[in-house]
Amino acid sequence: MSQNYLRTDLTTWEIGPYHGALPVPMRLKLQLDGEVIAHAEVETGFLHRGLEKACELHPWKSLVSYADHLDPEGAVFGEIVLTNAVEEIFGIPVPERAQCIRVILCELTRISSHLAYIVRMAKMAGSETIIHYVLRDRERVLDLFELLTGARFSINFLRYGGVRFDVTEGFIERVLELCELIRIRIKEYNDVFTYNHSFIKRSANIAPLSKELIRHCGITGPNARASGVCFDLRKTYYGKAYDRVEFEVPVGVGALGVVGDVHDRFIVRLKEVSQSIEILKQLVETIPSGEYCNLVDNKISRAIRGEAVSRVESSRGLLSCYVLADGKDTPARVQFTTSSMFNVKLIPYLISGVRIEDLPVVLASLDLSVAEADK
Repeated sequence: MSQNYLRTDLTTWEIGPYHGALPVPMRLKLQLDGEVIAHAEVETGFLHRGLEKACELHPWKSLVSYADHLDPEGAVFGEIVLTNAVEEIFGIPVPERAQCIRVILCELTRISSHLAYIVRMAKMAGSETIIHYVLRDRERVLDLFELLTGARFSINFLRYGGVRFDVTEGFIERVLELCELIRIRIKEYNDVFTYNHSFIKRSANIAPLSKELIRHCGITGPNARASGVCFDLRKTYYGKAYDRVEFEVPVGVGALGVVGDVHDRFIVRLKEVSQSIEILKQLVETIPSGEYCNLVDNKISRAIRGEAVSRVESSRGLLSCYVLADGKDTPARVQFTTSSMFNVKLIPYLISGVRIEDLPVVLASLDLSVAEADK
């Protein structure tokens, strides 16, 4: 006896570029089979930034202020990846004290970025309470940026050969206080949100990311580590000041679902906050004395030709910068390669087979920055 099944046609939806379900400005063209996403296309480019071209049109001394705007939530990562490349071309040494100050800023920025990630996840999951908890603590991190650099977001603090200022009075003590505060707060985040039954239902076993797809799309950072790929540039490549500390690289284990699902991507970032706290405590207690910057104005103005590639582990993953100098007062080429570029490429593969009601949480779990992608 033959059975007759109900035949349905695919429905086409277009979402964006500005929509409450989208964490960043972009357009999604979806084909739905009932309530399940069968096919997706992604379109970005709505910011029209031209940051790389702006770097190529301005003198070397001005580049840091442009790199500062690569990712608004991770300004110091754009600065450090650019300054490292320029310092390699011009042969500029960086004092150990300056290296430690840079890494302290990197880890504070990582904490700030991951706390903002928690806020976006909570917003997409419909949990308002945890948002107020996390924003309250993130303000303490921004206060430290203001204390050291005079700004809360676009800090423009790094210089070729070091940093703009030495650590201010009371900064070290405030960092230690913040580390102890965040350590206590993480338990609150877990009680209120991480292990809340409703959030687990929205995140466990949802949109797992396989290692094969990671290799295919070039995914790095917390998204890759959540799927069990133990790769962190702080351990393998970027040794400046990180070789002074000991820390672990969190990876996903699928404790509440499958390895690499939405919940794993959230848990890994929470664990990275804990590891950043340990790094900060070790650095501020052993920060070396000495100069915080080399005066390099003459070296920058010399007609030097060369090229360099610099890589750092940003809060979103691998961030690299290619700089080409051709003996002029401006760089011949500045090119950033950001993790968000590859995360955007991942979206059509990841959300295929996902139910439409889970789309906001899945997209938020990738920690996208279109400012990085539309550079």
